[in-house]
This record gives sequence, structure tokens and C-alpha cells, in this order.
Amino acid sequence: MNVLFSLGSAVKLGLKKGTPLVDQRTCYLMMEGQCNAGCLFCIRPKEESKLSRLPWYSSDLVKSIPYIESNFERVCIQSVNRDNFIFDLKEIISKFSNKIPISASLSLKHYDEIELLHGNVDKIGIGLDCVRKDIFKKIKPYYSWNKTWKGLKKASEIFGDFNVVCHLISGLGETEEDMVKTFHKLFGLRIYPSLFALTPIKGTVYEQLSSPDILSYRRVQLAHYLITSDIKSSEDFTFNNGKIVYEIEDFSYLQEDIFITRGCPSCDRPFYNESPKGNIYNFPNTGMISLSTIKNELLNHKIY
Repeated sequence: MNVLFSLGSAVKLGLKKGTPLVDQRTCYLMMEGQCNAGCLFCIRPKEESKLSRLPWYSSDLVKSIPYIESNFERVCIQSVNRDNFIFDLKEIISKFSNKIPISASLSLKHYDEIELLHGNVDKIGIGLDCVRKDIFKKIKPYYSWNKTWKGLKKASEIFGDFNVVCHLISGLGETEEDMVKTFHKLFGLRIYPSLFALTPIKGTVYEQLSSPDILSYRRVQLAHYLITSDIKSSEDFTFNNGKIVYEIEDFSYLQEDIFITRGCPSCDRPFYNESPKGNIYNFPNTGMISLSTIKNELLNHKIY
């Protein structure tokens, strides 16, 4: 059985030559085959060997499993949406032993089949992606906003508190206030919000868009931490034209792990959304973060 491995995972597995900039803790793999979803920001329906900005590499899964289970902390499987793909996903999962935890990342048109994965994975990632209904309907026409929210709630009931991770993308036209309110809503449902920055990909409808402003993203990352740490609720925030207005005291909470990739345990996805030569929105580990630099940038730009 062949699957697609992310560039970083392929390098660590010895399937692709390269010099890793970080030692990945999670092995990322993706189902082969066509994806019918057609989300406007995604290149996958047009190029089956790509997801986001980097290529993925096809290789035999079973041959790689012994190394994966010995050298990674987690496996994350990215699904593609086609008829009965849940059963293909279950077949991939069945090849692993119980030596390593497995996350499955998916979006469903209908969520009646989500319980089929119960007992097979310990974490489920669901792509809401857009935090407003009008943006969702435009960008993800294959899916239903209402059914996705119902699916998130159902998945949380099936898999338990914070075993469902909801993927959100910053930079699709939402405001910081929209993002904060969605963090709060998800956290109240015992669902963990996972934040990523838009990566404009050549060949997609949104290739001409820009990634979000880095300081705006840092404000949102801090809000994410304050909400998911139960320090603040959305009602505790102040906004000015949709932007978060912080009090100077809020910066006392700044710490390095606020700015790492936020998802399942051991989630690192190094440079998945950004080039290491430019702005790094989500750092793969805390060792790469200069907290003093981030704090000075926030304070100097008067975002409080």
C-alpha cells in the first residue's frame, strides 16, 4: 500500500535526500488519489502530489512502519475527500500496531460515519478553516457550514474532551474578533482550536492573496493561548475595528510555546505554511523563538 509522505517525513525516513532543519516528532502522511472537495485555497485537487506549499512523496507504507514507530512520537494522516474514503483511511490505520498514537485529519460532507474511526485514532482533526459562514460558503462550497458544526459537536461527544482538533486558517478575510469568538465557541464545546496562516499557493484561486500580517497573527496567537488556557473568555477582550486591543498587563503571559504549532500533541509541521527564509507564523519548536523580539515588536507597534 502506497501513501504520500510529507517532504520532512520523507527525508527523516530516508526516502528523500535533504538536510532537515528540525527533527520532526510527527510523521505526516496523506492518502493517495483524487480529492473532490475543491476548497479554493487548496492545491490538492489539481496536484495530487502537493498539499500547501511543499510536495509529498509516494512510498510503500508497510515497509516504513517499523522505522516510523521507532523514530516518531505520532502519526498524522491527512485524508482526501471522495466516496467512502473513511474505509480507505481505516485500512491505512490498520497497518500500524498500537505502539504509536495516530491522528486523522479530515473534512466530511456528512458526519454520520465519523464514529467508524472511534477506537482507531486518539485524535481527530476537522477542517472548519473559515471562522465565518459567508467566507466558508464561498471558499468551501463542497461542504456545509451547519453540518460541519454539527459534526464537530458529534465528534467531541464520541472522542471525548479536546480529542477533536478544529483547524482554522487566518487570512481568509475574517477579523481578529471573528477568530477570538470562534476560539471561545470551540473551547466551550471542549474542542481544541488549531491555528494556521493562509499560504497562497500558485495554481489556486487564491494565489494572489497575501499571508496574514505577522503582528496581527501574533495578536491572535496570544488570544488563542489566553482562551485555551482558561485565562480569558471572548467577553474579556476589547476590539477596535475588529482588532484586538490588549492591556499592557496581557503581555505578562507571553511565553515561547504560544508561538509553536498548535494542534495534536507533538504537532510540528515544520515550514508547512511558510518558508524558513520569511516570516515563521508557527514555529516547530520553542528553541527557534526569540521571545524578546516578539514582545518588542508587539509593544513597538502599539497594539495595546
